[in-house]
Amino acid sequence: MGRKTGRDVIVQMEIGATYYPMTALTPVTSPSSEVGKKFETLATFLSAQESYQPSVRLDGVISGLTLSPGADYNTVDFTAGQIYLKGELISVNAGGVDGLERPTATGTVVVYALSVNASGVVNKTKGIQGASTATRGAAGGPPFIPVDEVLIGYVTMTYYGGTASGASVVAASEVNSESKERANIPSYETMHHDGAGNDPTNVGCVRFFTALPLIHAATAAGPGTNRRNVYASYYDAEFEQVSDSKDFNWDEDITTVKSKAYLDSSEESSLGTPSWSGGGSVYWDKVDDILSMVKNTKRWVRMYPDKDETAYVAGRAVVKVSRTMPVEDNMMATITLDGSGALYHKTA
Repeated sequence: MGRKTGRDVIVQMEIGATYYPMTALTPVTSPSSEVGKKFETLATFLSAQESYQPSVRLDGVISGLTLSPGADYNTVDFTAGQIYLKGELISVNAGGVDGLERPTATGTVVVYALSVNASGVVNKTKGIQGASTATRGAAGGPPFIPVDEVLIGYVTMTYYGGTASGASVVAASEVNSESKERANIPSYETMHHDGAGNDPTNVGCVRFFTALPLIHAATAAGPGTNRRNVYASYYDAEFEQVSDSKDFNWDEDITTVKSKAYLDSSEESSLGTPSWSGGGSVYWDKVDDILSMVKNTKRWVRMYPDKDETAYVAGRAVVKVSRTMPVEDNMMATITLDGSGALYHKTA
């Protein structure tokens, strides 16, 4: 059997995209270090084009909904605001929460969690009376938050024995308006294709830098059963063959960090960020062609060493095009691929 040449190579580029409207993303179940952080889309390759980047909506407060003591006994007020909940933008009118009960014994507290539902209504969830603790669901601790509601803060009701009913104006020290579920926290990264590392999903993902905690449950005492919802709209890349092309190549590289400390006998090198670059040539004879579509944009590129095999190499790159019109030779265009991130070596 003879050695292979590049005769059967196929090069494809991202030419279009399939749109997925706002929908829930699927949390991964492994590895354990990624549970609560990584959420899968239905796209194999999230489009690399700038105008097609995913729009991510994490359940949480967007603006407003600041808590403050109410004028009446055992009440708190909240300002107007907006939240994301299950991918929807919900506006909440200013209002108040009443009926907050104080503990019946000195040295104990009752913690209330205030949260917003899909109708824009602020609800209160009463914790269990007890000595103050940070343990969620325990006596004296914050309660679990209802499923599919957004936390806007806590009120820690302390003992007041001045009247038989324990009625008293809520003090500013009893109101915690900082502890909210916020739509922009934690930060996230778009994994245009999760195809490497530990237990890859082989689809596009959204990955948060810290795990979303299990603090939502059907009952105030828990245990926690749900995290916040993660919704997104996004585009799945579609590919078209670059016809009449030849001599494509790529180089894989990685940055290194060198360091040397006192008394070290040699310099140490650590691996950094992988990268790649490449390019090729294309015959052309029209001004408006596939090259006109992809030039000066970031696109997915797939390169198949054999048209009859399923294995290929894929990566995102900024595509640059340079055309020539020689008098006595073929009209040629040079494609330069300025890679972004690593190349993925796929079996199918």
